[in-house]
Amino acid sequence: MTLKESEELLLAARAAKVERCIVIGTDRETSAEAQQVAQTHEGVWATAGIHPHEAEHGTDGILELLDQPFVAAVGECGLDYFYDHSPRNEQRSVFAEHIGWAHELDQTLVVHTRQAWDDTFAILDSEGIPPRTVFHCFTGGVAEAQEALSRGVSLSFSGIVTFPNAENVREAAAACPLDQMLVETDAPFLTPVPYRGKPNAPANVVFVGQKLAETKRLPVADIAEATWNNASKLYRLDD
Repeated sequence: MTLKESEELLLAARAAKVERCIVIGTDRETSAEAQQVAQTHEGVWATAGIHPHEAEHGTDGILELLDQPFVAAVGECGLDYFYDHSPRNEQRSVFAEHIGWAHELDQTLVVHTRQAWDDTFAILDSEGIPPRTVFHCFTGGVAEAQEALSRGVSLSFSGIVTFPNAENVREAAAACPLDQMLVETDAPFLTPVPYRGKPNAPANVVFVGQKLAETKRLPVADIAEATWNNASKLYRLDD
């Protein structure tokens, strides 16, 4: 993403009353780009990490990025057994390394998991769950949500919650306490209804919030207030 592209996306987000954004790093290059965007724009933070798809390429250069200003979290990192773009043993090793960094640096941990719930929980339990941990783009159902929530982990819901065939995710959202819930877009992916088929953008997080409000039978303002406060605490955005 160029700085010009990020500026256009942020202007659209501001127009939709989205005031804060976190740009996710998935490898050394995108983590550095995320940091540049965060340093250039007010109300923007970055993460640095290795996505499980990229685990086979190692973690060189990530630790030094985590020590830079405007970095709010370690990740995204975790396990993806759906695509298996990297060998599973390397995914597990890199995930454990990220957990160690989160402990060492007292940082938030952003976790990606897809069709790998048992190993994800096992590694978190083995390495020790960082006090501020979030399952990014939560795709599980009630059982997976309860396993995460019982460990003190927060759940971040994306545009998936608006998909007609995602009843399991909506059931998980209904079961998720307000103080462990966040919202996101995962832009440019997972565009919510009513803009399916188009590239996603930060401004579309409002549709995620609206669907969560409908699912939990609460005013949208309640979801907005809770997720704003949760993000502030989880990522320490007010420090």
